[in-house]
Amino acid sequence: MRIEIITATPNHAPAVSYIGRTAFRDSFAHLFKSEEELAEYLDYSYAVEKIGESIRKENNVYLLAIADGLPAGFAKLKKHSLNEQLDSVFQAELQKIYVLREYHGRDVGNALMQEVLRLVEALEPECLWLDTHISNARAIHFYEKYGFRKSGLHHFTIGTQTFEYHLMTLQVAVPVCS
Repeated sequence: MRIEIITATPNHAPAVSYIGRTAFRDSFAHLFKSEEELAEYLDYSYAVEKIGESIRKENNVYLLAIADGLPAGFAKLKKHSLNEQLDSVFQAELQKIYVLREYHGRDVGNALMQEVLRLVEALEPECLWLDTHISNARAIHFYEKYGFRKSGLHHFTIGTQTFEYHLMTLQVAVPVCS
């Protein structure tokens, strides 16, 4: 399988929206008590227009993975994003990395992460951080493979439910982010 990583443009918003909606539903639908709240979240977070606007923001970089000519996953990097739990002044955030289920285990996630890390190396933040749901063992293992470590907990509310996430960090430059 041939994997190409490209920087997404607003023209890619429909593909990013589809991947985000599908991968989020596949990974997290079982956690929701209300299908309606899940649907509202997906409609809000992955509206094509909203994704297009987000792609246009200078602080955001969207990477799109193309596998054998088809969109297979994406990553969203926020170049400057401070997390108050971390003691550093220049942080970047890996806000999303989603791969369609049929591409799991086929190096799409690895290709996206390698490109994210290449971009982050050029930015030279003190650390790169992300959130991942505490029950998402596959993602936690994936991030740990790249040197991320659990650094705290974070809570996020969707509708009437509050979800618990691990804050995971990767030291990029000195001083240590902690």
